Amino acid sequence: MIMTLCMFICAFTLVACSGQQTNEPLTLGVNAIITEIDKENKIITTKDSGEDCLIDCSKIPMIYCNYDTQDVVDITLDDLQVGDEIILTIRSSEIENLQKEDDNKGKIAVEQLQLGTQRIR
Repeated sequence: MIMTLCMFICAFTLVACSGQQTNEPLTLGVNAIITEIDKENKIITTKDSGEDCLIDCSKIPMIYCNYDTQDVVDITLDDLQVGDEIILTIRSSEIENLQKEDDNKGKIAVEQLQLGTQRIR
């Protein structure tokens, strides 16, 4: 019985450690405007506080929330337009890395993109 208990504790410890999530804080609600869309490479260019950023949209969830009905739906790159306002969820380290870059267009990894422009019904 002690041997079984020890094996259970070891297995539990290994499983608990294998799925460790990062404790790095997320920055919610970073506003930006789409200035260019590259549908072939699934990359958008945005402008935020004077900084141009490239965002790879191939692996991130993109959503739209209708503020009147509170309905949230998944969207694709085809639903985005130049001039759209978007709301980004970004890890703090990504924001810090972007501020350190010297080039004009820094590539940034985002956790989620939300279309802020209210035009989808």
